[in-house]
Amino acid sequence: MGLTLVLNGCEERLQFVLGNETDGRITVLASRQWTVPGQSVKFLVPGIAETMSALELPMERISRIVAVRGPGSFTGMRLVLAAAMGLAAGKNTPVAGLDYLPLLASGPASLLDGTLHVLTYARRGLVYMQSFVAPGGTPQESPQALTMGEACARICKGDPNATLLGSGLRKNPEHMQELTTQMPGLQILDTSWDNPSPDILLRAALNTHAEPGDIEPLYLRASDAEDNLPGIAAKRGLDPEEARKRLHQYS
Repeated sequence: MGLTLVLNGCEERLQFVLGNETDGRITVLASRQWTVPGQSVKFLVPGIAETMSALELPMERISRIVAVRGPGSFTGMRLVLAAAMGLAAGKNTPVAGLDYLPLLASGPASLLDGTLHVLTYARRGLVYMQSFVAPGGTPQESPQALTMGEACARICKGDPNATLLGSGLRKNPEHMQELTTQMPGLQILDTSWDNPSPDILLRAALNTHAEPGDIEPLYLRASDAEDNLPGIAAKRGLDPEEARKRLHQYS
């Protein structure tokens, strides 16, 4: 039977899951995860190869590759998408992309009722945010990159008994303390919901249509390098405007 490989690197935790579905039964054959910021390239593809070897399975048994396409860490996303496309290239294996915030919401949504806000860390003072209706997990809007102040203002205008989850809450404790003081009915989920479980990753991947081609990343903001381009160019003796023109020329 063909196997599905799922990859995720949107945040600090690097994950892959290998499994399949037979007669409606979903089986996780193996899963691995690492928290290795800045070293992920050493672990992902070698880890997949080691796991396939340990299971005595040839790489040809992987018939679908699904990667979480964002939003999230630019480095992690690029690593995961490059690995997915590289592994798929040899056999023209079907591929698909998954959106990260709905994945996180799908974990607790069935246990809740009302509004669920997912906030993940983007960079200092900035979060990725998307809101959902529980228990169905239906998105209320598209994901956005917002300042923490903008995210709190949006939450304040909505359900006073909403549920919140995600790394964006942990990275902005001052904002969260102020928000929960204003809205004591809010429920903050613990860190166990900050990353998708192997079962959630595999189930979502198996329910996603895959086909040969490319996986488009989901970028919601400019990279730090783009935002800091004038300073980077000046340090290298380049004209900032000329550097920006070159960036647009080759992007």
